[in-house]
Parts: sequence; C-alpha cells; structure tokens
Amino acid sequence: MKAHSTAAAGALGVATLAMLATFGALGACSSGGNHGAPGAACNPCDPEGGALATSGHDANPYGVAYPSPPGGYGRKARSGNTPGSVMQNFKFLGYPNGDRSQGLQTIALADYYDPCQKSYKLLHLTVAGVWCGPCNQETDAIVGAKSQLDSERVAVLQALDDGKTQGVPATTSDLDYWMNLHKVNFTEMLDPGLTNLGGFFDAAAIPWNCDLDPRTMEIIDESTGWAGDVSTELQAGFNALPAQPGYPVPACN
Repeated sequence: MKAHSTAAAGALGVATLAMLATFGALGACSSGGNHGAPGAACNPCDPEGGALATSGHDANPYGVAYPSPPGGYGRKARSGNTPGSVMQNFKFLGYPNGDRSQGLQTIALADYYDPCQKSYKLLHLTVAGVWCGPCNQETDAIVGAKSQLDSERVAVLQALDDGKTQGVPATTSDLDYWMNLHKVNFTEMLDPGLTNLGGFFDAAAIPWNCDLDPRTMEIIDESTGWAGDVSTELQAGFNALPAQPGYPVPACN
C-alpha cells in the first residue's frame, strides 16, 4: 500500500525520545539535531549503548569530494524542472553489499557519489523497521530483483531504524536478524531512531523510499509506502531523473 502509516505516530515520537534519552544516560551519543538527546556528538549512535563513530568517506571511490552546494543541503525533492535539494553526506554503520564477513563498516552516501555515472545510474535509499509488514515485503522483493537492479545500474541502500517493536531503535542484533530473515544481498545499514534521516518523513510512515541522482546527489523523488513491485517503485525515480544534472558536476575523465 503506497501510503502506509499508523495513528501511533505520536506514541512513536515519545518512545523514540525516551529511548534516546536512555542512551544518553548510558554515555551514548547524540546526532545533535533530530531528537535533542544528550550525549557526546557522533554519528550514528551505537544502539547497544556505546558510541560507534563513523569517520572518513568524504569523497567517492575515485577521490572526488562530495558535493557542497552553495545553498547548503536540504530535504526537498525535485519538482518538474525545479531541482531538489542535495542530500547531506550521511554516514551509517552497516554491511556494504550485504557482506557481513568484515563486520560493521562505515557506509557513506559519498561512497555512491558518481558524477560520471561510471557505476550507477540511480541511487535508491529506503528506510525499514522490523515490525513493519510492508517493509518486509519490499525487502523480499528487492532481494529477488537483484539481477534486474544490477543490470539497470541501481544501487540500493536500506536503513533499518526500528527493531521488532515500533518506536524502539534498531540494534546490531536486529540488523543481523533482518539480514538472516530476508537473505539480504544489497547494502544494509543502521539508522537507529532515525539519527540521520529524521525530518525527511513521518517516522511512522515506513517504508520510506527516496531516489537520488548519483551525478549530483540531488533528491529527485521520494514517497512513503510500498508500491508492491520493484519496477513500479523505481520507475518514479527514473522518470524524475533529469537528462542534464540539476547541479554542476566535475569534469569526467
């Protein structure tokens, strides 16, 4: 259902704030913006109660620095010929390409910044919770569409924000459970309590799907809910992808 949401949004916000406050009391960290929880600044927070800092990853794999638009970063999606905001270079902890053999790794949007489209044509970012039925359905569909996504040069990043209980931030154990349950074969990461992505959408309205133009990291399309089919879900992103980038790009070699 494409407009999946719940009347528990208020309760979710209270529960999330309470949980993050507990993390702060345990010496955990705060993103310093989305929830106002106390603690030393870092990004993201270790859901087990201690700080797991992310670092580096400020340039793409070819050494090109992440875009820094004169107008700053934002959350607005493209509308017709009017460019959307460039998304901030958020950093997460997770498993690139679904590979857990190296343990939790820093995953940054900069890793997928591709101004010359050498590897990617579209970057699809989705947020899920273990408790969310449509999120489970969408994840299974993405796993099954791996060959299609690779052929269309679509990079998928999924951020797990809640565990099995709505409003309770996801832990590393939740992430491992989720990956085992769905046999995830794409990049999976943690965003407990929406440390990074809070403010982009109503926290109760998941899955949230967002498409970025990897040439510029412009937000070109976003929606809540699951369309029921991967091709349908991605078509909106491909339709919104401008023929010419909405922002300047470095010269391509």
